[in-house]
Amino acid sequence: MEVMDAIKGRRSIRRYKKKMIPENDLMGILEAARLAPTGANRQFWKMIVVLDDARKRALVPLCKSQKFIEDCSAFIAGVDDLSQKWNRVDLAIAFDHLSLAAHSKGLGTCWIGAFDPEKVAEYLDVPKGQVVTVCMTLGYPDEVPDARTRKPVEELFHWEKYGGRK
Repeated sequence: MEVMDAIKGRRSIRRYKKKMIPENDLMGILEAARLAPTGANRQFWKMIVVLDDARKRALVPLCKSQKFIEDCSAFIAGVDDLSQKWNRVDLAIAFDHLSLAAHSKGLGTCWIGAFDPEKVAEYLDVPKGQVVTVCMTLGYPDEVPDARTRKPVEELFHWEKYGGRK
């Protein structure tokens, strides 16, 4: 799959088929995240991959009761080291790589921003000084959402300075 096809075709998936991801595919998707660039190549971020159904179910109330979390094949929590200046950006880049790699293999993802970082970190035994910054579900889509509208280029991009037009 071409990169632009993956970017254009990727959707947030909130309905999943109850199906395990073959280890080879899962490791390939995680490899895409591992290869993501990081500031000064420090690679300080960590990800926690939750596959166990009972553990995923227990995460639902910690994630604002988003019930679809219990149906995904894998729940992934991104752990940020608070002492590292660019770690949140690095983690976002890695999750974006993961999301596009998943889509290229026929899997879906959904960024989880609504969650209690302290409770999720405690549940996942995240060490002190580190925080769960973002989470994502991963699995086989049981829906095909339509593309959402996007603002036109003219509303999003400025040239040379804010308000500058091409």
